[in-house]
Amino acid sequence: MSGLSCREFTIEELNGYLETAIVAAREAGAILLAMLETAVVREKGIKDLVTDADIAAQACIRQRMLDAYPDHSWVGEEDASFARPSDESLCWVVDPLDGTANYAHRFPSFAVSIGLVLGSRVLVGVVFDPSAKEMFTAVLGGGASLNGRSIDTSGETSLDKSLIAASFPPNVRRNSIEVEEFLNVLERSQSVRRIGSAALNLCYVACGRIDGYWTATVKPWDVAAGALICQETGAILRSFRGDSFDVWDASVLVAATQSLFVELKSCLRP
Repeated sequence: MSGLSCREFTIEELNGYLETAIVAAREAGAILLAMLETAVVREKGIKDLVTDADIAAQACIRQRMLDAYPDHSWVGEEDASFARPSDESLCWVVDPLDGTANYAHRFPSFAVSIGLVLGSRVLVGVVFDPSAKEMFTAVLGGGASLNGRSIDTSGETSLDKSLIAASFPPNVRRNSIEVEEFLNVLERSQSVRRIGSAALNLCYVACGRIDGYWTATVKPWDVAAGALICQETGAILRSFRGDSFDVWDASVLVAATQSLFVELKSCLRP
């Protein structure tokens, strides 16, 4: 493939994109906090919420990123439609508010997620938790950081000593396979959490707060930034089926180590 998709980027170039994304994430986070008590909530689908804060935060990020890089593409969660961009195009993949249900209930576990993607490669990732004032960042080949300090996974190798996180689809039912999987993991692990933000789940694996995470129901904007942050800490990240991770076919299974990955995968559907 020719053009941008074959191009190698310097750390300086990637850090320039990263700095712009950090500014945008902070601005969007400030909007979310300012609107936390007054945001108007509506349903996009069954148990799938959106607020006017999502819309305002996305507009802020879009303006910041496209003013700085007018030749880049854009994919945002709150856009009316979504199509995968050309593999030749640098594309910002953005969730302005990951964890909307938490936000709507003023539960402080939500984040701004901004990733820069070329083809199937995530080049830059920023996940900002405005409630905790935590900024997770990564550039391809440059490692990952939390508030400027390098982070690493827990290094846990055994499921029975692990704290694992999961995401469920909004329409999950008691007889859904996700519930069976949850019980399988709950039985074999130390405990399981449902945090409510895919972006934060990935970052928490990256910094060692949790040891693994799985979901088959996320979208590219949920995981683009967090996936890179995980990869840059050496976490084992694959698609839910065990294939190489592809941000445009976003299902996720991630673990601190290869042995833990194998154990966790054995609890899930083939």
